Amino acid sequence: MKHVFIVNPVSGKADASLYLVPRLIDAAAGAGVDYAVELTQHAGHAAEIARQYGDDGGPVRLYACGGDGTLNEVFTGAYPYKNAEVASVPCGSGNDFVRNFGAAEDFLSLADNIAGTAVPVDLVAANGGVSAAICSVGLDSEVAYSIPKYRRLPLCGGQMAYNISIVERFLQPMGHRLRITVDDDVLEGDYLIATVCNGVAYGGGFRAAPMADLQDGVLDVIMVKKMSRMRIAGVLSKYKNGLHYQNGRVVPELSDVLEYRRAQKVLIEPMDGKAVITNIDGECTPADSLSAQVLPLAARFVLPAPLYAQFEDRAPAVTA
Repeated sequence: MKHVFIVNPVSGKADASLYLVPRLIDAAAGAGVDYAVELTQHAGHAAEIARQYGDDGGPVRLYACGGDGTLNEVFTGAYPYKNAEVASVPCGSGNDFVRNFGAAEDFLSLADNIAGTAVPVDLVAANGGVSAAICSVGLDSEVAYSIPKYRRLPLCGGQMAYNISIVERFLQPMGHRLRITVDDDVLEGDYLIATVCNGVAYGGGFRAAPMADLQDGVLDVIMVKKMSRMRIAGVLSKYKNGLHYQNGRVVPELSDVLEYRRAQKVLIEPMDGKAVITNIDGECTPADSLSAQVLPLAARFVLPAPLYAQFEDRAPAVTA
């Protein structure tokens, strides 16, 4: 098997390639594996690299060395190929996908990753692309969409940009009149957030779907209704920490503003016909709607050796 390390040099707070590439070379050479290191040069390049190695036809393990956006691109390029499996060396700002299996730190050992084993995972077909973690519409997406413009301001780092974006949103009308089709059920109402989850977390640790399972062939759908500004902070605090859904149901104190469904396909449409900001694995763009459908066990994801030992009973290995 060939081991290909796809490095996003602009992921995270510094140039990851400066410190990571020498480590990758040392680890791969030390393990005695056939390897290559590829640096991405533009948006979408990681997917192109993944397709290139998938087309070669031989068994290949593609390491996404970056954040969730890089991992999304590698999954996008790799999943159609039976000869390809995806691994993660998380060095982005969120690293939410790996939280489904453990902490980001559990994936940083290159030796454990090289010795790891692939397990099947669901993906999501979303607006013509692929999502590995979570898609959403609403307040969360709008806050994330505005962050880059504030990062360009002098002395405005990531946290400051995030805080300013939140304040901006709270000073504007919040919520959207949405039509949400969950399988065959149609719901209409004023919503603050609508989230379609393959995995547990997004947005740097928001545990939107604490019961989500990457191998169950089902999407977890969380719909937060529009509410007073005075109540938002308390509700979103529980939402962030995964305390909104316990023992198989929405907690009673939030049952009037939050609904949790499970489905195989979801369509979210603004009823006023105006574009909404969609978030697909951290990439935020305006769109007319958000369409999501589960792709059961469509990809193979590598668990580092110690983590695979914990998941061995529930997730059998997939051979190349």
